Amino acid sequence: MHDSMKKPAVIGFYGESNTGKTTLIVEIIKKLTNECLKVATVKVTDKKIGIDTKEKDTWKYDKAGSKLVVFSSPIETDFLHMENIRMSKILNYIEELDEYDIIIIEGARDKNTPKVRLGNISERENTIFTYDGNFDRLIKMIKNEISRR
Repeated sequence: MHDSMKKPAVIGFYGESNTGKTTLIVEIIKKLTNECLKVATVKVTDKKIGIDTKEKDTWKYDKAGSKLVVFSSPIETDFLHMENIRMSKILNYIEELDEYDIIIIEGARDKNTPKVRLGNISERENTIFTYDGNFDRLIKMIKNEISRR
């Protein structure tokens, strides 16, 4: 990371399944990008699933033993790292790729990430906000986090 680059704000969201996390995050991304802010997003799940599709070339490389598989096309580049990585390392990778104003993490669990809670789930460490349906207040809090960087 270049010294001149500011570190992005990082905010995690968590809640039980079907509490509207993804829908809310989509609305936040739209609002922030409409205001010319650059957003990166991380989805964390405790389910043992992957985005790699069986019998595709990337899947074959994974099964052959490659620990990192990169898919590059004219419209996207996907990095498939075939093991779990600590959140701090994921955030470092994102910061190396490009400069972002904010990184939003859906399903945040690690203690270092400031978090927004949805629903009545038990509060996790470093929860800074409980979303009560007031979207404007949530956006104001997020922009405040971004401006503190």
